[in-house]
Amino acid sequence: MAKTLTEHFGEFVAQTKLAELPPEVIAKAKTCLLHNLGVALAGRRAEELVHSLVARAYAIPRESTLFWDGSRASAEGATLANAALMHARTQDDTHFPSSTHTGSTVIPAALAMAEAHGRTGGEFLTAMVLGYEVAARVGREYDTITTPRGFRATSIFGVFGAAAAAARLMGLPAEGVASALGFAANLAGGLGQTWIEGSSEWRFQVGIAGRNGIFAARIAARGAVAARESLEGVAGFYQAFGGTLDPAETTTAGLGKDWEILEVTLKPFPVCAIHQSPVGMMIQLATTHELRPDHVAEIILHLSPYEATYPGINGLGPFSDQGGTLMSAQYCMALALIDRKATLDGLFRFDDPTIRELSKRVRVVSDESLAPLCSRLSVRTVDGRLLTAETVATPTTHRFTFDEDAALIRALAPEMVEPADRTERLVEAVRGLERQPGLTQLLSCFKRPARPRGRRRNHRQHSRKGGNR
Repeated sequence: MAKTLTEHFGEFVAQTKLAELPPEVIAKAKTCLLHNLGVALAGRRAEELVHSLVARAYAIPRESTLFWDGSRASAEGATLANAALMHARTQDDTHFPSSTHTGSTVIPAALAMAEAHGRTGGEFLTAMVLGYEVAARVGREYDTITTPRGFRATSIFGVFGAAAAAARLMGLPAEGVASALGFAANLAGGLGQTWIEGSSEWRFQVGIAGRNGIFAARIAARGAVAARESLEGVAGFYQAFGGTLDPAETTTAGLGKDWEILEVTLKPFPVCAIHQSPVGMMIQLATTHELRPDHVAEIILHLSPYEATYPGINGLGPFSDQGGTLMSAQYCMALALIDRKATLDGLFRFDDPTIRELSKRVRVVSDESLAPLCSRLSVRTVDGRLLTAETVATPTTHRFTFDEDAALIRALAPEMVEPADRTERLVEAVRGLERQPGLTQLLSCFKRPARPRGRRRNHRQHSRKGGNR
């Protein structure tokens, strides 16, 4: 009997050893880990809702650390909250061939389960890499079919990566991993309408995918068996979400030889992955030519057809949530020109009249000559000048080395909560993670220092005098 896709993945996840991972794969995994944890530390100002929900609804059993303050919750709860924090700036990593924020679905689930099961740093890294591979391969190129149908790629593909990583860390055999992936197929879901309306679902979607991946692995660990053809069956995942079985032919081709994690890109700016190069080009043009909003007659952004029509990209608002502004090409181009930078705070200026007016002069063009990750920017000034810039994607576009990403994360330090040495401790903890007997050093980076007793006592006295405020 021929092996099914989940059975191929099951053997790969259960049997691959750390020593079998190429050095460049391990290096990329550590870079992705550093990046995602760093942007999580810098994301607290944009995320409290999911953490507060988890602190109440998932408080027990206390299995895994919450990034917010170092307290603990259940593995599912920690995954839900930590993924939301990691995604709060939307600066988490992206696997472009599947349009999936792989890190914020896989890493929180893998960390939560590695901590809950007392795994080593090397065991965690191995599970993380395998989770990236499964999520990326299930979704690779299929996002161009599912996204136009209304599904969010991260939500429907990320659950497979989380399930694979969790199953590996639980020590499930190949058949158990296969069943975990089958149950993950039944737990996949999430819509792109959140980007069009600028609503709040996006804040939860990555965490739900990670949480559901753990649940899928725990179902399989209890002995439940999922359909063998959960992916490629006539009523399976591919048919249900995309209406075609074509991707099934290449899903596992080169598995264990061609590593998808090497295709992952990292974001220098806290906006949609599609806008990384355009924002960089706009900052450069604005700085070089000392552009002001009143200088601009029109801004034209050329994107590939898939990216130009991605939900939320061509959006003028009005906006009431960061989820709308970070996706809008009009808003991001206006912000980059006005501020000469793109910051998290800038995404919350919903009522800024200058941004609003300049946004009306930004036009998005679908250009069939452009491939994904490629873009062309033109600024026509009121005095008749035409200023242009273009990005042509290369194998190194937004694929930083560990040291390059460490520099990026250090630059975010002012947006992180004390102590001041937190960033350096994180860099060093990740750098040597595969040699660590556990995750203590890494997870200690998320603990907040206790306040001196005198300060707490004074705060209580003040509260009694002043009442609730």
